[in-house]
Amino acid sequence: MSEEENSDENSENLDDIYLFSQKDIGVYSFPIFDELRKEQKLCDVFLKVDTKILPAHKVILSATIPYFYAMFTHDMIEAKQNEIEIQEGIDAEAFESLIKYAYTGNVLITPNNVQSLLLGASFLQLHQVRSACCDYLQSRLHVNNVLGVKAFADTLGCVSLGKAAQSFIQKQFSQVSISKEFFNLSFNELVETIFSDELNVKNELNVFEAIMAWVKKDVEARKNFLPDLLAHVRLPLLTP
Repeated sequence: MSEEENSDENSENLDDIYLFSQKDIGVYSFPIFDELRKEQKLCDVFLKVDTKILPAHKVILSATIPYFYAMFTHDMIEAKQNEIEIQEGIDAEAFESLIKYAYTGNVLITPNNVQSLLLGASFLQLHQVRSACCDYLQSRLHVNNVLGVKAFADTLGCVSLGKAAQSFIQKQFSQVSISKEFFNLSFNELVETIFSDELNVKNELNVFEAIMAWVKKDVEARKNFLPDLLAHVRLPLLTP
């Protein structure tokens, strides 16, 4: 057979090939995986979180949660275990919500669970859930919660949320300084909060009064901090 004839035959064979592609196959298959999880069918791993036992499938967890991908695809002892205990102090209800997210792509964020979800998402390396929780907290910053949110964000390394909280504190300091959270600040947290060039106050008297109110909240425990705190106040700007 000549090269020309062989080429013509290959062209004809290629014309007979048709690639069918179902783009939304995951949309139909993942709900079935979730039903199997709920019914505990074909489950090959059980996650113990506190007193909860959560059935799951290693292949699904590996495909959707980076933490489990590393666990099950590397030579770790857990890869061969059928029951794995999670000992990271993560709230069981939040952890269950994140396992459901692995199957459905949905997670319900509420004021009561957002911090637990953020902690769990950080642990499991679920970056999109982590970002969603940060956005949720940022959109709901308030004078009564901003100090706690900032401390939590700093602990977990949520940089953008921490910066947003810090900016809120600076702009709304007069209101923040009379909140319950303000009076519960440690000395170091107080210094970090109050001595900023970006602090938005009408005059230095606001800073002085905030310091005095914080000290008076627990005089015996805090009076020794007063000299260090007053050293940062521009006293010449105060009226006699």
